Amino acid sequence: MNILIIDNSIAFTGAFKCALNEAMLLSHEHTFVFVIPGNSVLKPMLEEHGFTVYTLPMVEIRKSASVLLKYFPALYANTARLKKIIQKEGIDIVQVNDFYNQLGVALKRSGFKGKLFTYVRFLPSVMPGILRKMWLKAAAKHADKIIAVSDAVLEQLPIMPKTIRIYDPVQLSEVLPLRVTQSKNTVDILYLSNYIRGKGQDHALEAFALAYRQNNSLRLKFTGGDMGLEKNRLFRRELEDKAKQQGLPVTFATFNPNIEEEIKAADIVLNCSEAESFSMTCLETAFYGTALIATRCGGPEEIIEDGTTGLLVPVGDIHAIADALLTLANNPAEKEKMAEAGRAYVRTKFAPANFMRQFGTIINE
Repeated sequence: MNILIIDNSIAFTGAFKCALNEAMLLSHEHTFVFVIPGNSVLKPMLEEHGFTVYTLPMVEIRKSASVLLKYFPALYANTARLKKIIQKEGIDIVQVNDFYNQLGVALKRSGFKGKLFTYVRFLPSVMPGILRKMWLKAAAKHADKIIAVSDAVLEQLPIMPKTIRIYDPVQLSEVLPLRVTQSKNTVDILYLSNYIRGKGQDHALEAFALAYRQNNSLRLKFTGGDMGLEKNRLFRRELEDKAKQQGLPVTFATFNPNIEEEIKAADIVLNCSEAESFSMTCLETAFYGTALIATRCGGPEEIIEDGTTGLLVPVGDIHAIADALLTLANNPAEKEKMAEAGRAYVRTKFAPANFMRQFGTIINE
């Protein structure tokens, strides 16, 4: 099959990484073509992996009169451009990498006869109610399959035969040695996420401040990008100012493409997101064998077995997050036991063979 993946990402995100993993995993059987926004920085990366890439001047709908005026003309024009790409590349399947992107629906309305797969990689509940209902209604009418990436997402989707859950595969390489527990004077905590409000860095910083007062060996490192957006740069500066004002041992770094290196250098990885449809960060942390703490915000609950492969805490509960940090920091043997259990758990539950079997079924239906 020739499969076209439409992705809105302008920078490296978890959703984009999942689509890239899929294409790399299945590229020996199918041909993948990507369509991304014109202002995306991802084109060189995709081309390095050997994929054909097209760019379009995509406009995302927002609460802005000027954006709304541009949205529908851009959708119409981009649909016409997509039809030419589909004809040129002989596309059999169009995959939209999240349901808010309406290009797939517009293609179907304009006569596209191939299959349309609509992924839902956001928890629908975090989207504005009116738009959420419109987008889901459109997907229900026009998509051949609506693919939820977790049971947390699936529970928020209409119940119908075309709605299914397919976990993203663990398509990760491991080139560094296994983590070795070392005797040292610090407990290094990693927060791996782009600087976006709602991703939980503010809650993590508050919780770390509480935990640090009881264990001054703790160190916290934030690593992520700002996606070129001023609002994200402002959020990072706010975090930096708060850490500095309190004299906390916290460092801030930009996105490191070597995720394995970052995770294996840490003793604990923390994720305090307010809502996650899945969480590649949690999956990668477990895969590489580092202890994990995450909020009960959706997807992480399907990656972590609380108390066995990691610790789950309520969203926004600063004291619970601090207690979890101290539990692992003060009990290194238990921390390593959870890390080892998590490593084995995700490599079985999210094995590529499971994804390939399920995806192969819907392709051939």
